[in-house]
Order: sequence, then C-alpha cells, then structure tokens
Amino acid sequence: MTRLLFAEDDYLREDYSLACWEKQNPDHGASAWKSIYHAPTPPEEMMKKESADSLLRKLIAKEDADDTNAIYILALMLERKRILVEKDVQFRDDKTKIRVYEDKKSGDTFLVVDPELKLAEIESVQEEVVGLLGGKPPKTETVHQFEKLVRTLVEKKTQLLFPRKTVGGEEGITQKLAASFFALLAGKKYEHYTVSEKILNRYETNEQWGDLVESYRELIDTLPQEVRFQGLEKPELAKQIGELSEKTPAELDLTEVEAVFASEDLRIAEVREKMMDAIRAATRYADMP
Repeated sequence: MTRLLFAEDDYLREDYSLACWEKQNPDHGASAWKSIYHAPTPPEEMMKKESADSLLRKLIAKEDADDTNAIYILALMLERKRILVEKDVQFRDDKTKIRVYEDKKSGDTFLVVDPELKLAEIESVQEEVVGLLGGKPPKTETVHQFEKLVRTLVEKKTQLLFPRKTVGGEEGITQKLAASFFALLAGKKYEHYTVSEKILNRYETNEQWGDLVESYRELIDTLPQEVRFQGLEKPELAKQIGELSEKTPAELDLTEVEAVFASEDLRIAEVREKMMDAIRAATRYADMP
C-alpha cells in the first residue's frame, strides 16, 4: 500500500506492506492506492540509450518550469505504453492540476503538472520530445519549403560552388567540403548530390578533415528541426519562407534570405553563424583571381 501526504509545502510518499497497512490502519492522507511491489532493476541492467523513461526522470530532476510541457507529454507516452499508471488527480490552491503517476515496475511516483495544452500546442511539444529522444519528427510544410528554398539558392550559385577549374591544396578541400554540404542540404534532386555524398564520405575518417565533415553532418540534421520549431512558433517566419521558396533562382536575393533568418535567439544565431561560415568557405573562389 502507498499513501501520499502533503507536509511542509511538499509531497511525502510512504509505502507499507499489506499486512502492516491492515495492522496500523493509517488514514489515506492526500491519496492512497494498492499495487504490487517489484524490486528495482540492478544498475548494470539499466538502459544506456536515452529513453522516454530516462528522459522523464532527468527532466523532473532538473525542476525547470520550461520543461513542464515536455514532462507531461512524456508521461502520456509512458501511460499509453502501460509503463506508468495514473493513480490520482489533485488540485493545488492556485488551481494547478497535478496528475499522480506510478511506475508499474519500480513503484516510483511522479507528480506531473497538467498544463492543459491545446491541440496545436500538443503537436509542437510532441515534435520537441521526439527531437530530445534523438528521433526525427515528420517534416512540416515549412521544412519542405525551406528545402526548396535551399535548392533554389544552390542552383543559383552552382557555378560558384562547383567551378570547372578547381584549386588544389587545403584551400581547395575546404571549399569542396563546404560546397558538398550545400549540395546535400539541397537534396537528392540536385545534380551534384551524389558526387558530394561521396566527397564527404571520403573525408569523414580523415584526421585533418573528419571533424569538419562531422559538423556539416550535424548541421544537416539540425537545420530542419530548427526550421520546424521556428515555423510552428512563428507563423510570420513560416509565411516568409513559403514566399521565398516560390521564387526562381534569378529572382532570389541572398541578402533577402539572410534578413528573414536573422534572430536574437542565441540558439538560432549560433546555427545561422555556422551556415554563414559554410557559405564563406563554399564561395571562397569568388575572392580568387
């Protein structure tokens, strides 16, 4: 038997064997329930890979109010998988709804704030959680438009990115890797996609160039997720990306694209600067005789 008490502005959990509970017959406190006890999983058998369960525990331990929505969605995911079971619903003095969950296997209790999200908000948070778990959420319309915009930009600068006359040495390799990054970002429909994939594969295990290739690979994965979240949160940005994606290579202006993606958000600014570094590296031939 388990009972939940409220003491000194916090919750306290007490567990009893059934025989002890029946003998002492304590009051039920704020909440009480009966369940089967399972011994905790030994540490050496714990999952090493991040899971919904381990992520939930990590976020709860952080005690960061910004994680409230993600914690709630993770709890719902684990409830649907029958890993967690809801034992009670309580209300604080400020009317905040608290859902009391118990881990069916370990017996651990989780007090989860129900933020009462709207349907549109749930979709956004679900995608955030999938990203935290290392997965790739389905692409939104904004992401498809962004990829189309990148293809248009790359097609506009094809001769600059992939000139007939190349430069050798380290300068040439730096430019070639950056150009290949943009070719992969443009997608499989772009004419230089296949050869660019081979170029990055060739240098990814190289001691000198491996880290640079890895950074480009990470950026290829990161950009769609950032565009997805920004598009969901900022409808005006999504609209601007959509409008730019409809322009032809001749109509599209690089400075106009840069202005659309200007942001004071430190995370977005960091990604944008990495993109600018790649642009400078990929177009370095423009400054060469």
